[in-house]
Formats: sequence, structure tokens, C-alpha cells
Amino acid sequence: MASSLRKRMRAWYWIRRRRVTGKVNDDDTCDVRNMIDDLPESLLLVEIISRLHNPRDVIVCKSVSKRWNSLISSPSFNHNPTSLALILNTHPHSSYRDVLLCKKFSYSRGRKTNHLRKRTQLYIVNPLTMQWTRLPETDDGMSGSWPIGLSGNGSKGGRFYVVELSSCTPSKLCLYVLDSKRGKWRERSIEHQPWSQLGWYPTQCQALSFNGALHWLAHDGPIVAYSPNYRHECIIIHRLQEMRHASYGDDAVVSETLTVSMGHLRIIQLVCYPITSDGHHHLSIWTLVDYRQSIWKQEHEATYFSDMVSDVQWIQDYMQGYNLSTATRHGMYYVMKRFMNRLPPPAGTSTQRTIHPKPLHCHPNNPLLIYLCLPESIVLLDLATKKLRLITSIRYKVALYEKVIPMTLHLDPSLIPDHERVLLPPSLMIGASSL
Repeated sequence: MASSLRKRMRAWYWIRRRRVTGKVNDDDTCDVRNMIDDLPESLLLVEIISRLHNPRDVIVCKSVSKRWNSLISSPSFNHNPTSLALILNTHPHSSYRDVLLCKKFSYSRGRKTNHLRKRTQLYIVNPLTMQWTRLPETDDGMSGSWPIGLSGNGSKGGRFYVVELSSCTPSKLCLYVLDSKRGKWRERSIEHQPWSQLGWYPTQCQALSFNGALHWLAHDGPIVAYSPNYRHECIIIHRLQEMRHASYGDDAVVSETLTVSMGHLRIIQLVCYPITSDGHHHLSIWTLVDYRQSIWKQEHEATYFSDMVSDVQWIQDYMQGYNLSTATRHGMYYVMKRFMNRLPPPAGTSTQRTIHPKPLHCHPNNPLLIYLCLPESIVLLDLATKKLRLITSIRYKVALYEKVIPMTLHLDPSLIPDHERVLLPPSLMIGASSL
């Protein structure tokens, strides 16, 4: 209490030092000192900026005055707010640092056939600065309808690459690549060693940007990566045999997500069983400890649903008394159908997927913090304590986990190149839920 009183008295002392001299005649001088700039640095950083947990608010503070901008931009400024945001209420496809790749739908009728035609327009948006640019459509007009990813060259100047994964064969990777500097889509076909005789499809629509490359996790298969800087090759990272779905039993339904935390790629696996099975629902995390040698290790021992607890009673009851529920029509159904439409499905392959819960992402600074999607809510699981915490409620009754995109917020936001200078569509509003 005494310390707080001394801080207030010190602030009041500095405010009283502000001298405001009124202008009496033309010979008088007016010396107006800004009250905000008179605040001492310790009070400014400790009592004001350190209490801001949203990086957007800190960025706004840089516009208050030159002194504030200098303090916040200085290397000595050590402000580390929680930097993860999950984008929920727009149409995100992918993210790179603090930049989003979003889409907007529009419909038009043909002049001759009068048939209703659906068009998808892609945008690159920075939700902190609200800078954006519209991307050109692909020649075949299928932009945004296939798995897609956003990457960059690592500079603040804002050169981005958009990579769209097309239908692939067992030994060929087919891509459409857009360089924001050139502003034109280019088709790429890359030969690779086949690991499956019947083709493959990704488990997620959005690609994960890591080490300058975009990564897709193949269903019950390896990680497939492509870097725009190495246009004629791709990277195949195989998984351990213990990570294959068959290792959990024939009746197991495995839901998995590729994520990154603490500089390592990780796969979150939720393994669920029917009521008639002897298996126990659990969660496992696998960490890629050696990127080049494809060396994996299990990050944490399996965490069983029955051991999870929560202060919110319905969350605890839902997880401890979980009954497996699946669906054939889901967000990845049409992607799966397009990738496998020319080939018969592999033996044992099913379109069934778990509705809830769904693994979303690891926290970027702590791999033991896992975000899960439950019915109309997102929760945080701490594997160390096995405790679930409600993060936010979502109004959607259907599973939209394929459209939940992680984004890292930075105090020095990335710049967005503006090619066309068109107005932002009213329906493309960006919303971020900071966690």
C-alpha cells in the first residue's frame, strides 16, 4: 500500500511541474509541456504499458508521442504479452508470423448459361495494422478451394509466398505458387519417392510455416514440406511406426494436428475408441527433435480423458464420460474426395472423423499447453496438471476446427504490400481471440 501511494505521489509531483503559460499579448511566449511526456520512465513502463496484455494495445501506445514510441521500440523494452491468437470469426486459411491469408466468397451468373458461379478471392491481411492486399486468382479459378499455405522471406518488407496444394499422385507433388513481388501464379510439379501406392491427402487445409517451408501432415503418413526458395524439390519427413494409426488398434479413431512449439514441429494425437472397445481415450504428443534425420520422440506420457479435471463441471463431465461420435461429412471431406477421386481408397481408409474433441495447437512457448475444440467452446489443457480451462465460447454448433488458425502477434508488425489499392470488403472483418 505504501509503495503504491509513493508512486501516485511521485506521478502527481511530475504532473504539477507542468507549466502552462497563457498568451497575454503578442510579445508573450506560450510554453505548453505535454502532461503525458512528463511522466517518468519507470512509472510509464511499470504502471501503464506493463499492464497491457494485448499487443495491439501496446502498438497503439507507440502513437501517443515520440517518447512513447522510442521507449517501446528500444531493445531494453522487455514486454512479453501472451503472443498467441486464434482466429475464429472470419475465413482464414493460413498464417505467417502476424499475417493472415483469408478468403471472401462471391457469386455471379454467367452471361450465356445464367448458372450461378461461386468465386473465391484471397487476401493477405495484418489484423493489427489492418493493412491488406488482394491476391490475383489462379488461371483455372480454383483459388482457395484446395489446401493452401502462406510463407515469407523473413523480412519486415513484406514479400510473401502463397502455395496451393493441388491434386497429387503417389510420386508427384502438384502446386500453384504465388510470389507477392511478381504478382502471378505459377504451376509447379515436383517428383519425389513414393511412400504410398494409392496416393495421400492432408489432415488439414492450412499448411504450417516452419523453417522457411510450408508443411502438410499426410493422413497416417509423413510430413510433406515445400519451400518456395527451393522450387524443384520437396521434403518428406517420415513418422515412427509407433505413431501410425494401426499401432493403436484396428478400432481406434485417431485425430491429429501438426503444430509448432519452442522451435520444434509436433504432432498432437487424440486416440478415441468405440464404447465396445477395451481401449481408453487419450492424448499423445510427438516431437520432431531432429528435422533432417526425421527423429521423433514422445514429448509426454499419454494423458487419459478419465484423468482430466476442470473447474467447469460440464467440461470435466464431458471428458471423463466421453463417448466417441464421428461423422462422414466434415471440413476435410471434400479435400479428401478430391485427392482420392482418381484412385480407390486404401484398405482400411475411412471418411469417418471425430466430431469432438479436436486438437487445435500447442502454445508456441509451452508444448505442454494444448488447445482443444469442444462443443461450442475452446479449452486449454495443461498436461502437467491434467487440468482443463475454458478459453472462449464459440457460437457455431458445427465443428469448424479446420478454420481455427494460430497467429503470433509482434510489437513490430509486418508490412503488407499494396498491389491494387482496392477497398476492404465490408464482410472481410478480422477478429482475433488473444489467449
